[in-house]
Amino acid sequence: MRFRPEHYLEAAQEQIGSARALHNRRRYPSAIYLAGVSVECLLLAYRTRENPEFDSRHDLGSLLKESGIVEFIRPKDRRKLPVFMTDVWTRWKNNYRFASSDRLIAEFRRLKLDRGIKGNVLKANSDIVIRSAIEIINMGVRRWNSERNWKMP
Repeated sequence: MRFRPEHYLEAAQEQIGSARALHNRRRYPSAIYLAGVSVECLLLAYRTRENPEFDSRHDLGSLLKESGIVEFIRPKDRRKLPVFMTDVWTRWKNNYRFASSDRLIAEFRRLKLDRGIKGNVLKANSDIVIRSAIEIINMGVRRWNSERNWKMP
């Protein structure tokens, strides 16, 4: 199956909606995974718009650089993007899709992502990932939909 950039953009929006629905159903590991996938889809939309060839599957750091999204989004969003990306990157890895709730809690504790959290560690981290992913996707979609200064292939 071939994907065009707009397919990735559409998937990003659908996946973040699914992540929120899973979070609301207390399916936190799945919600975290899909929130990360949604950001990956957004970055792939920008990356494949410029160049359909890429090697950095599942590596959000590389995809962020290769996507060039920083050059396209509004200056005020550029200051916020690293914070949101860090929130997602520290809590999402592609192989988390194989992790049980207990395994993911153990990993978050090892990474000290349980600090300051009273209550459910997975719920709190899922909420952080989803909120940050929504912000990233909103930045990307806002720019995607704007015709101003957008280089068409």
